[in-house]
Amino acid sequence: MLRALLCKLNLRHDWHEEHTEDGGRYKRCTRCGRDDDRGGGGTGAGGAWAGPAGMG
Repeated sequence: MLRALLCKLNLRHDWHEEHTEDGGRYKRCTRCGRDDDRGGGGTGAGGAWAGPAGMG
């Protein structure tokens, strides 16, 4: 019960790495099923951040 409440209040999730069909990665909570929308999920479809132009 407490774990479900922590998920609902968005205080704590049990993130697990999942894979898309095209090889991309993202995180999903094993308790509530929510996808991690904080970014930085890895490489694949839009997962990598390239940075501003001119940096390198």
